[in-house]
Amino acid sequence: MMYNLITTGQEAPARLAAILSGVFDVPAGDVDVSEESDFDSRNWDAEVTCEYSVVRGDLNWSMSIYATDAVQSPPSEETLALKVARSLGAAVLFPGAETVPSIWRVATPQGALTHARVTEPESESERLTVDAVEESIPDFPRAAVTKFPEIIKELQLPSEVTDSHLPEGISEDLREVRGLLVNWERLTVRMAANWPPSAWYPASIYVEDLELRDQMADVIEQLSEGQRQSAREALEQIDQAYRELTVEDGGVNLAKAADVPMADRAWYWYRRPVNPPWNCPGN
Repeated sequence: MMYNLITTGQEAPARLAAILSGVFDVPAGDVDVSEESDFDSRNWDAEVTCEYSVVRGDLNWSMSIYATDAVQSPPSEETLALKVARSLGAAVLFPGAETVPSIWRVATPQGALTHARVTEPESESERLTVDAVEESIPDFPRAAVTKFPEIIKELQLPSEVTDSHLPEGISEDLREVRGLLVNWERLTVRMAANWPPSAWYPASIYVEDLELRDQMADVIEQLSEGQRQSAREALEQIDQAYRELTVEDGGVNLAKAADVPMADRAWYWYRRPVNPPWNCPGN
């Protein structure tokens, strides 16, 4: 199993062998930590290996860690990053599940998880820069504190109801309605899971979700009778989940948050999430 970490920890290489031994639960002699260009003094039979290199800028070390099949219970990348951050007393960055290359997840020494935007150097004279973070992190005092809307839709969430009625690989004429149902269902999944990946969701994207829901009736009507039945059954289940996760407020909260008129809207426009995600502290 491969892991990729970047850290600010000044003493990372000297301490990594002991840290990795504990995290992977292997003897210290079965851990090799080597500078990436050092091929002569490595333990090539180690169960856990780490190649590290110096990076210039807001971070100090880049590490590629590999655990062989001999390791019984390798941790997830998130768990490894959290344990290394706590042991080093420094922020540790690792790739996120979202496919936005510039956005990394950050594990802090306090056990928190957040995101950071990293600007990669384009030449050897430039420095790697952490230019923005979701939450203030002492390691990056110059980084702007902001949210990253670009990671929200990239997070792949389950759509079990839609999949049960209109599974993937369906015919071309059902793809549009499936896409609309998946988007609508994923909104309810986000609500139920407290708005991953950052416990936040901008009102503007929520409005886009409702506008896509507006298209559902016309798209379903264009289907054949049998197809309409499957789509309607899925929609009814998702609508019910939406009702259970929202409260009626006449659309007041969303109208104020997104500056949208609420006249002549469908019923779902007049409901808001129990804890509106655009009202999170710091936003």
